[in-house]
Amino acid sequence: MTHFRKAALRMAQFTFGFVSIFIVSVYDAFAQEFVVAPFNFRIESGFYTPASTDAEALERTKPEIWPQTFMQKTDQNLAMLFPPPGGILLFKSKHLKDPANVAVKLVAPSLVIVDTIFHNQVYIQKVSGNEKYSFDMCYSLRIDGQRYYTDFRPHTIDYRYPLIYHKQLFIIASQEMGYEMYADKGYPEHFRIAVFNMQNGGIQMHFTSGELPFHYGLEFLDESDDAIHSEYSAKDQTFRIEIKGLNETYKGIWNGKELKHLH
Repeated sequence: MTHFRKAALRMAQFTFGFVSIFIVSVYDAFAQEFVVAPFNFRIESGFYTPASTDAEALERTKPEIWPQTFMQKTDQNLAMLFPPPGGILLFKSKHLKDPANVAVKLVAPSLVIVDTIFHNQVYIQKVSGNEKYSFDMCYSLRIDGQRYYTDFRPHTIDYRYPLIYHKQLFIIASQEMGYEMYADKGYPEHFRIAVFNMQNGGIQMHFTSGELPFHYGLEFLDESDDAIHSEYSAKDQTFRIEIKGLNETYKGIWNGKELKHLH
C-alpha cells in the first residue's frame, strides 16, 4: 500500500488558513492527537541542528527531571523518549533556540504523552550528490502531567504484547525517520524494546534495551506489512520476537528478566 493510500485511511485533513490539523483515526492507537502545519513546502537550503542535544547547553543545564516510569492508564498518544548519553533538553515553550526557555534535562528513558507536533521548516542539503532532508520540528509533550517542548524525536510504539505468566507488557518502539515532506511518517528505525510490569492496574517500567542491532529499511511498519512475528513458549515461559526488515531480520528472546539477541 502506498504512503498516500495509507495516509488517506489513517486521517482526515481539515485546513484553516495556513494551518492544517489532522484528526487521527481511533484505529491508529498510538498516533499523535494533533499535527500542526504538517507540510511546509518552502524548502530552505542547509541542515537543521537540533536544540535539544546541544552539547554546550546540556553542560550548562544542571536541573534534571525524573523520568516517568509508571502510568496508571495508557493514553492513545503514549510514546517514549530514549535520551542519548548526556541527555536531552526540555523547554518551556516551542521557541527552542532561546536559551532562556530551557527548563530541565532528561537523562533516562521516560514514558511521555505527545500532544502536538509542530512542523516548522524543511531543509535540504546535497551530500555526495544525493539530497538529504532534515526537519525543524517541535514536540509538545507531557511527563508526569508537566508540559515540555523538545525537538528530540520520540519513539512511537509499534507493537505490544501482554506476557500473562510474567505479568508484564512487552513493547517494541521506533523513531519515524520520515522522508522528503513526510517528516514524521514512514521509515521507522532505531528500534528499542521495553518491558513493563503490570502493577496496580497500570504499567511500571521494568526494562529498556539499547538500540537493537538492526536496520529496518522499509517505509512502514504496521499489521498489514506482516513484519513482526512472535511466539510464546509455555514450556520455559520465554517470548521470542522477530522483526523482518528489507535486508535484515532481528531476532530476540525475553525470559522475563533479560533480553538476548539471537543470530
